[in-house]
Amino acid sequence: MGVNVGYIGVDHHHRDPYFAIASGLGVDITAVCEPGRRIDLDNLAAMDDRPDEITTEGQDAAGLVAGAMVYEDPHRLVADSGVDVVWITYRNDTTPSIVETAVDHGVHVISEKPIGRTAADLEAVARRANETNVTISPTTFYRKNPIAIDLRDRVQDGFFGDVWTVQGRFNASQLVYRNTTHYIYDEETSRGGALQWIGPHWVDMIPWILDDPITKVNAQFHDAAEVDVESGAVLQFETAGGTLGTYHTGYYLNERGKDTHLGVYGSNAQARTPIHHDSLQHEPTVPLELTAGDSDWSGAPRRTIEYEFTYDRFPAWGDYVQDYFEAFFEGYATGDVPATVDDAVQLLRVLDAAYESDNRGEWVDVDR
Repeated sequence: MGVNVGYIGVDHHHRDPYFAIASGLGVDITAVCEPGRRIDLDNLAAMDDRPDEITTEGQDAAGLVAGAMVYEDPHRLVADSGVDVVWITYRNDTTPSIVETAVDHGVHVISEKPIGRTAADLEAVARRANETNVTISPTTFYRKNPIAIDLRDRVQDGFFGDVWTVQGRFNASQLVYRNTTHYIYDEETSRGGALQWIGPHWVDMIPWILDDPITKVNAQFHDAAEVDVESGAVLQFETAGGTLGTYHTGYYLNERGKDTHLGVYGSNAQARTPIHHDSLQHEPTVPLELTAGDSDWSGAPRRTIEYEFTYDRFPAWGDYVQDYFEAFFEGYATGDVPATVDDAVQLLRVLDAAYESDNRGEWVDVDR
């Protein structure tokens, strides 16, 4: 693609698969930075010993960034390295300031979600990015998940009729499988745990499928014994169009992998699906079960579509993740990307309302 990229946040368990994605897209990582520490590229080892759910399978991490310039200061990388895009996997409390520097220098950004601790961290930067046509995009991959796209298309075509309620569940392995000394599990750095880290994927995906923003939230959290952030959360929510929903997310599983479910229940039709598996679960297909009362469906009112995902380009979750990055790099120059900085701000506003709701013990309106 002829894109020069600066990668900021090398000490992150998504780094190796992201390096591999960059290589597969023909994107050149010409500068790298772990803020406050000088990385030795020659001895950059794959993170095979990291006890979380992204596996690297012994890839040559150093070879993927051979010859890149090394920076200790992310702001200097943005200002001096001549990159077109910065790719950030770094701390929620620090990322917004790096993004601000990128906007100042006209450098586009793809950043690990949610790009900040709170919406207030990102709102002013988002306004300036929009005014100066700098693209900032969060890693909300499910916007390229083929089942999520199918459901969104059906909602927009009126297949479900009035969507009465949705039910979401995205649970992952317990904290014992994870490197809990990492900053993503620190309250001061990240603001939250399961909801702030794995939870944002579906907090973004569900209203995107419905094309209907979340406007009100009632949330409760489970505190974690190992760290000072929550291990899980349960949300009730309401959308602008009146759809009621629940969402259950956390580090609850006694095994590696995922436990996922999405149900969409409308006046004319219903859908049930896990949305995706991952390569750890070795499932051959991902089902989308549909039930409809339309006369065209009277001969077979219940139908199942089996999606056979591929994992060749992104083994941990599925190749739709690489599709997301490909769409970003194809469209960042014009702003035609799957998710924008405004989407990131709105995601953070929903998270803000959820954490406030847990503190207050009541429903909280989501800012718009």
